[in-house]
Amino acid sequence: MKCATISKTVDLLDGGCNVCGIIENENYTLVLDEQAVPLDELTVNELVTAIVLKEGFKRSYETDVIDDFTLYKKEAQIIRMKEEFDHLTYSNGTEQIETNDYIINKNSLIERVNVILSTIFGLEKINFTL
Repeated sequence: MKCATISKTVDLLDGGCNVCGIIENENYTLVLDEQAVPLDELTVNELVTAIVLKEGFKRSYETDVIDDFTLYKKEAQIIRMKEEFDHLTYSNGTEQIETNDYIINKNSLIERVNVILSTIFGLEKINFTL
């Protein structure tokens, strides 16, 4: 089982005027195979995307009349991800997983990411350390 570390830093920024207060800016970093990958935020989509791109998948976008899709391709394997607000649908042709993108409980978030990685992408589960 691979190991990964997720670290968080918080920058305190001055709002810039007398009325504005101090703003907290959270930054996350995923360290996987001794390489650091910055994350915009800690969500299912951000984690899955960072990991599968690291594993050699290529990302592209597809549009049809009704929906937009993100495609992840590696050799003959094609995964389709449909995003609607906070709702994500991952499918690989035979299986489909629906989930919320924002999951507040970090352990539930990590568990959901591992289910998507193993079931949809066929990758081994990752032991995350927060």
